[in-house]
Amino acid sequence: MKNVKKVIIGLFIISFFFSFFSHTATSATTIGDTTFPADVGKTYTWKAISPATIKGTKLTYTIESIEKGVHNTIDALMVYCTIISYTSTGGSLTFKNNSLYLASNNTQNYLSFVNYMWGPVIIPTPINLTLVAEASYAYNYSIVDNTLFFYYDGGYSEEITFNTKGFLTKAIYGGGGLSELSFVLATGEAAVPFGNYFLVFMVIGLVVLVYLKKQKIK
Repeated sequence: MKNVKKVIIGLFIISFFFSFFSHTATSATTIGDTTFPADVGKTYTWKAISPATIKGTKLTYTIESIEKGVHNTIDALMVYCTIISYTSTGGSLTFKNNSLYLASNNTQNYLSFVNYMWGPVIIPTPINLTLVAEASYAYNYSIVDNTLFFYYDGGYSEEITFNTKGFLTKAIYGGGGLSELSFVLATGEAAVPFGNYFLVFMVIGLVVLVYLKKQKIK
């Protein structure tokens, strides 16, 4: 019993240490109540699934840095990234090269996408789709659950769905006589960005299970 207590106390201390360290390490990605969910240095990928003629086309976002700064006089969380498209024929085109992607401060209800044409695919959390629509300069839109619907002149439409982590999971463009164009999130780790700390707690859990199993055998 004493050994069990020692293990529990030890795990508590370890958990407290990593919780504190995790909070400290990620504090640079949060301002007010705004958090950008992607990890600096990571590349997130979206791929085309229709029409068949463009399958193999993909879009990658590499998060270069997340900083605190001032945008339009607003203290904001500012995200810089590199955006590259790749075609099925092997060609590539860089749209942003370590350039400002967005500036946000949920506390002041502020969100700005820099060059909206290449966003949004990753949005601040907690997600606010009304704010996303307004930042996208939409004048005719609707929201159903976590999906934004944009309607344009000529019958064109855009449907973008986000998960609660702030990542675009599917985008559908079409209407106006055009074939449907669809992109989906292809980077699995983006959907659950726990980071390395998840692995730490998983290892701790395994150690506890092994210890308890040995105690039962005794």
